[in-house]
Amino acid sequence: MAKIITMPRLSDTMTEGVVAKWLKKVGDKINEGDILAEIETDKATMEFESFNSGTLLHIGLQEGETAPVDSLLAIIGQKVKILLHYLIWETI
Repeated sequence: MAKIITMPRLSDTMTEGVVAKWLKKVGDKINEGDILAEIETDKATMEFESFNSGTLLHIGLQEGETAPVDSLLAIIGQKVKILLHYLIWETI
């Protein structure tokens, strides 16, 4: 199941954050405790740690983008491959 990761509130006065740098890229395996990104707050730049394990499936904010607290930051989940099978019907 995919987990939506939102912009964290890293201080009491933080209302928005800037993704200073992504330390992981889409497709990377993520373990709980891995540092995903560096987030700039109104007071400092802080490392943002993952509380989930899986594969980084989506990055919602690019480096340098600003977003309010609780905005979509990333999605972590299981990488799934979908195989399509086609049946060919022949008439006789």
